[in-house]
Amino acid sequence: MPVHPLWRDRRTLALVALLCLGQVVLWGLVAGLMYKAPEIDSAEQLVWAYSMQAGYWKHPPLPSWIMHGLLQLFGPSVALPFVATQACIVIALALTWRLGCEVMSARRSLIALALTSLVTYHNIGGDSFNHNTVLLPFQAALVLAFYLAARRGSWRWWALTGVLAGLAMLVKYMALLPIAALLLYALLDRRLHTRRTALGLLGATGVALAVMAPHLQWLVATNFLPFRYAREVSQTLPGVLATVLSLGGFAAIQGLRLLPFVAGLSVTLWRRRADPLGVAQSSPPMPKSDRLFVAVVGLAPLVITMAIGLFSETALQARWGTNAFLLTGLCAMTWLTRPDSAAMLRRCLQFVIAAQVVLGLGQTLAKTVVAEHLGRGTRANFPGALLAQQAQQAWQAHSDAPLRLLVTDIWLAGNIIAHRAQTMAVLIDGDPAKSPWVGVADVDGCGALVLDGTKVDGAPPNAVIEALLARADVRGAWTLPWSAGKGAGAGAGGASAPVVVRWGIVNPRAGANCALT
Repeated sequence: MPVHPLWRDRRTLALVALLCLGQVVLWGLVAGLMYKAPEIDSAEQLVWAYSMQAGYWKHPPLPSWIMHGLLQLFGPSVALPFVATQACIVIALALTWRLGCEVMSARRSLIALALTSLVTYHNIGGDSFNHNTVLLPFQAALVLAFYLAARRGSWRWWALTGVLAGLAMLVKYMALLPIAALLLYALLDRRLHTRRTALGLLGATGVALAVMAPHLQWLVATNFLPFRYAREVSQTLPGVLATVLSLGGFAAIQGLRLLPFVAGLSVTLWRRRADPLGVAQSSPPMPKSDRLFVAVVGLAPLVITMAIGLFSETALQARWGTNAFLLTGLCAMTWLTRPDSAAMLRRCLQFVIAAQVVLGLGQTLAKTVVAEHLGRGTRANFPGALLAQQAQQAWQAHSDAPLRLLVTDIWLAGNIIAHRAQTMAVLIDGDPAKSPWVGVADVDGCGALVLDGTKVDGAPPNAVIEALLARADVRGAWTLPWSAGKGAGAGAGGASAPVVVRWGIVNPRAGANCALT
């Protein structure tokens, strides 16, 4: 089916660009300026991005590569991961709008884009630069490329589909779900049961494997380290009843995260008597194959996720639904037979903008200004700048060498990096398996600032960190005016109370060389 010519309309493109830019400013820049610390997943990426590895102990490498590039361009800051996260989300939404222009009018697809932005994974839940949010633009690009390859039969589109499938897998292995949805559609649509389509799929698979080859080699060399981590953290449920209850809870949470979307759709469809009747813009009748594509690719990832939880009797984590709702707006506008109109678009945009502002300012203020007023500790008001200042001052007071290495957990390390002019190496939890770019030997060669953050997150004592603190040339403790609420140091009812971060400085051994930059 040919592209609707209206997708190139300047007014429509301008509206898409303004919506995307507004969301980045509201959810990215405003949060980045008001938060005192990054979210925990963003802190992890700030730490991992020090070294571009073929894989990391929990996940594939592409998000950390992207963060590495962003740090080289802009330098560390609290705002950087917030803006980068929202950039990923709006790129995904824009690509989904472009897909919609293949099956409906550009205005109808714009309504779908605006409504999809209300799914809370794309606003409230979009505060962490992690593998779920980074997957969104690659997932959207993959779906669009596959659609165009299937419709046009071009080898270039099939090759691009393979590249994007490989890149998506380098972001997160959960990319298998949208890939499975695309293959399911190809199986269900008989028009694609041709030799050319089969060769295209085979070629795309080969390209994807080629893109993933270095990472696949790394997986073999590390005995599939991320899969071992996944097994360790997965929770097996005791029987069918517990599994069904877990699925019900997962489904309920996904439903709650759709509530702003449902409200926006209701307002959009509400028709006033004063609405003009002569401006309705109906898309041409949609082919059954396009309806099938939107339905299967839009719904299958969530259905497959729940099926995996059911048959494996594994507890599903709520965030596993992050990548299941990109086509939610397109699904709604596909099933809606009513023509769209200028009044419908106006109502939609008015509600979406108002809802985004309320949600954005509400969450940001609740985690910062309101939390501080109530004496509550949140990740957002953790005194990261004070921690970084204390770390630099202590190091300069007791060591002549530059501070190149931290030995601590990702939360404290990520906060220090976010408030420095440049990134630095971190021996995560003192475990070289978690940060193979640095080892225990580098402590002697470069020296290290060792921090004990067990009282911040309530983690058990770390034997390696305790040993390094014991051998430190100088030791001390900082009192930070923050509480993790439920963690150690919290006052009654989770009210703010200072927490203590122990620190120690291990100076470089005489004659040893430092390999870290």
